[in-house]
Amino acid sequence: MRRDSETRQRILDVTIAAIEKDGSRHVRIAEVANRSRVGVPTIYYHFESRTQLIAEAQVAIYQRLTEPLHVYLPRVEAALANDDQEAFHNALGENTEMAWTLGQLDEKWGIVKLLLDVWSQPKVRDEFCTRLDVQFERWNDAMEHAKDLGWISERVDSRTLVATFWAASIGQVITSNSPQFNPTPQQVRGFFDFAIRGDAALK
Repeated sequence: MRRDSETRQRILDVTIAAIEKDGSRHVRIAEVANRSRVGVPTIYYHFESRTQLIAEAQVAIYQRLTEPLHVYLPRVEAALANDDQEAFHNALGENTEMAWTLGQLDEKWGIVKLLLDVWSQPKVRDEFCTRLDVQFERWNDAMEHAKDLGWISERVDSRTLVATFWAASIGQVITSNSPQFNPTPQQVRGFFDFAIRGDAALK
């Protein structure tokens, strides 16, 4: 079983490298097999299709791309536990700024293609969404707690806020080439900060 696991991971690693070099549409199973030092049947033993292999590789790439963001939710939760409003807003603001910055990488459409590849394989998509839902719920709980403390406006719908933020950090790809509709990460941070505080900022 350990050997199977190591072989599977090696195939994934080779596929990840191929996607990062030339994009997912250029991935060839024969080449992946050759570079992984396995036969083509071994790839299909571990992955039911080329689509599944690419989808799983793209999930791994997504996790690595978003790794810098993973520190902020625990910081938000710690600030709430410690009743530290300044730390809460700093962590939330830095998360917003970092998310927008990550979306302005050289390969702007890479994240869109990545998600399309993940969505093309139902099993991988469902597992991916289940993991995201855990994050969504934690963010929602944090926003609800902050509302109870009066740190953000009670009129803010927490679920809509979380969904809008996640959608916006991806949707910026569309506006990133526009000279008029391409806000900086700092501008986006300021907007979200104003939007969530609302009347709470006046207290």
